[in-house]
Amino acid sequence: MVRAYQTVADYQSEHGESGLTKSGAWNRHCIDWVVRRMDFPNWTAEKLYSVNKVLNEYDVPPLEYLRVLLTSLRLGRKMGSGWRLTKPGIALAGDPEAAFAAITPAFMFRFDHSEGRRTGEAPVGDWHLWLYAINRMPCDGFTLPDLANLLYGPSVGGGWRGPAGGLFSAVAMPLEWAGLLTRTDRGGIDEMIWRKTPLWSAGLEFQPQTISTNVVPFPSRG
Repeated sequence: MVRAYQTVADYQSEHGESGLTKSGAWNRHCIDWVVRRMDFPNWTAEKLYSVNKVLNEYDVPPLEYLRVLLTSLRLGRKMGSGWRLTKPGIALAGDPEAAFAAITPAFMFRFDHSEGRRTGEAPVGDWHLWLYAINRMPCDGFTLPDLANLLYGPSVGGGWRGPAGGLFSAVAMPLEWAGLLTRTDRGGIDEMIWRKTPLWSAGLEFQPQTISTNVVPFPSRG
């Protein structure tokens, strides 16, 4: 998301502003320019144009989320018939570490990512649970059925319609967009391998899980 944000800033630097459609979305010229340069995993120009003759904002969900997010954070706003980054938005785009710290938590925690899912059940739990569970997964890769088994028990099963499908839409994909996970581009949900990127350990901090020492013992009845 940070790289996409910086690419939008580059577009504004070259073109002055992002044109808007009647519905308030970034127009096709902006979307095409950004897609060809942002190098977003699994949302490349080659893939997108293989199934679309033209690209609208809704054809590239990461950019749709990004516009809404930047606007809500007051890093960008509609100005006349166009959309522009604000002065703070332009300054932040030039500092990748600060941009990651501002953009990533807002993207992950301010949206209900399960709302837009097309497959699977809405996953039970919250980000605290999911992140700690993923942190326990093997560094050399894991599948979403593996993650579902850790979270919900070994009998939940795989497939797109089960918990793994919900984890794909609501947990794994947002983490991929944030640059924290990567996946192989082969196989279905049961075969797809997910791995934590170097940004996972560099950008996230996990507190050690401790056992409370002030538990009051229940008196024995025996």
